[in-house]
Amino acid sequence: MEPASFTIDSHLNITKTLGFLNTWHQKAIDEGRPLVVHIDQKVEDRSKAQNRLYWKWLTQWAKRQGTDKDSEHLFFKKQFLARIYDRDDVGQYRNTFAAVKVLKDQKHPMYQQVADGLNVLISTTDATVDQFTEYLNDIHAFCNQQGCWLVAPDDLMFAWEM
Repeated sequence: MEPASFTIDSHLNITKTLGFLNTWHQKAIDEGRPLVVHIDQKVEDRSKAQNRLYWKWLTQWAKRQGTDKDSEHLFFKKQFLARIYDRDDVGQYRNTFAAVKVLKDQKHPMYQQVADGLNVLISTTDATVDQFTEYLNDIHAFCNQQGCWLVAPDDLMFAWEM
């Protein structure tokens, strides 16, 4: 028997899981190798709801600014996410942040170009749920300070409060 994994996100999947157990449990016991069941909640690095809320807020802010959401995405990554990643010593950025700091300290003429290039490469998908929650809070606070109240629809409110 091959190992099996079931994601239970509906009643139908509960039925499939129970069906699997009913089919295989006796055979496994007869072979002296009983089934072992692990139950855990799925943990994602970043929730899809957080992502939807993020792009909704970027669209709201961009509309107020007369820009586009991609420009604001770069702005907020530079303003807040890079600082979170640097503070938390996120592995894939560690050496690059250090190199950019050296260029800045040396007042190197290429500093801004390198820093902007790094900002393009920084990915929100590398954020944990907690980091992304902090990032959303930073964006919300910033926009509020600028007089722009970002709307969080009821179905996405939990994503902000994770």
